Amino acid sequence: MTRSVQTLIRAGFARVRLTPPLGTRMYGFGRRDRASGCHAVHDDLFVRVLHLTQGQEEALICSFDLLFFSRAQADQIKGVLGRVLGILPKQILLNTSHTHAGPMPGAGTWHHADYCEPDRLYFPIIEAATVEAACRAKDTAREATLSAGTTQTTLPISRRLPTSQGKIVFAPHPTGQVYRDVPLCLIRDRRGKPICLLFSVACHPSSIVGHAISADYPGVAMNLLDEHLGTTCSLFLQGTGADAKPIFTAGDGGFTTASWHAVHQGGRLVAEEVTRALDDHLEAVAPRLRARLMAADFPLQRLPGRATYEEIASDPSQDECRRLWAARQLARLKSGLPLLRAVPILVQMVALGQRLQLVGIEAEVVAALGILVRDFWGGVTFPLGYCNGTQCYLPTSRMIEQEGGYEVESYWEYGLPAPLAPGIERILRRTLSAPRR
Repeated sequence: MTRSVQTLIRAGFARVRLTPPLGTRMYGFGRRDRASGCHAVHDDLFVRVLHLTQGQEEALICSFDLLFFSRAQADQIKGVLGRVLGILPKQILLNTSHTHAGPMPGAGTWHHADYCEPDRLYFPIIEAATVEAACRAKDTAREATLSAGTTQTTLPISRRLPTSQGKIVFAPHPTGQVYRDVPLCLIRDRRGKPICLLFSVACHPSSIVGHAISADYPGVAMNLLDEHLGTTCSLFLQGTGADAKPIFTAGDGGFTTASWHAVHQGGRLVAEEVTRALDDHLEAVAPRLRARLMAADFPLQRLPGRATYEEIASDPSQDECRRLWAARQLARLKSGLPLLRAVPILVQMVALGQRLQLVGIEAEVVAALGILVRDFWGGVTFPLGYCNGTQCYLPTSRMIEQEGGYEVESYWEYGLPAPLAPGIERILRRTLSAPRR
């Protein structure tokens, strides 16, 4: 029986190098990043783009070996892609791997990056490479089939260790909650040749603290999967691993800087887990491409008074960036500008087929919220953080009200004047339930 043209999906993939020039400012560890730019390149960075069309529907999935973007940077990339390809922002999903061994993409909004002179030379490289990859992906698109499934990974370990005093410290917690699901989608042409392999792991690529550029374990995993599949087609998407680090970085009582050998072994672990699933766990999926983009405001707690900001700004024992943060709040108040009362966060869904969808959130999302997203949609769901921009950590209400810890207390590193208020889950569910427009 001849299939309706509307059931067909076309897919194309391309990869373009993003490795920065030596000396480019790095991004991921505050003190290191302020010290100097990158000294060496351990392995190259790339932007990878999957282009999809089905009838009148179109989508771009873009993956970057970078820490993250600000909202303004993501909007700029989406703007140029929209002009070149004639597509809408809701049809473009940007995801960063969150490697801490990459460059700063121009003016940042996290930690010291909001207070230092931006490196304006590197962002045009990102923009040009993304456009090139998107155009190549579209030009090489061909009729495709989808298969999908979910496997598990042993890579992540929780970094939220409870103490006997009832506090949470930044240390390995072997029995703590992490997001272990690894969703997969293999896209092949009509001859069975792989076009693109989408896979997601929820775990910080924060293994190396030095001044060498690296894609960390995701880069290793993609290279090995490309070797297994016999073509360059792997596309890693960072999941909801804001509260997890690779198990090979866990030491006695704390986390350590890994060796390059350990990073390679971590990437090999992921690649082997995915390879086994490719052979055993994938099922055919009927394509049904569609996309939507929602916005939600997550309220902050009651703002501290001016005196609190003044005390922090004038305290030499405080972290330099925390003092600069407090001074920024005072400057806004002096200028008559209002302080933020809520954080605007984008939530984007790109459905590829029946019960197969990517759900991207514009924040560093903890594992428990990834589980919420997965259970809300069912099927093969990719709950993703670090999508489009990254506005802040998104912890659970329990973390905010009862536990604390870095994911709650680091709000100031993103320039927010106060911590997030509880009620995260209710707002997220309401946003996911929003009707299509």
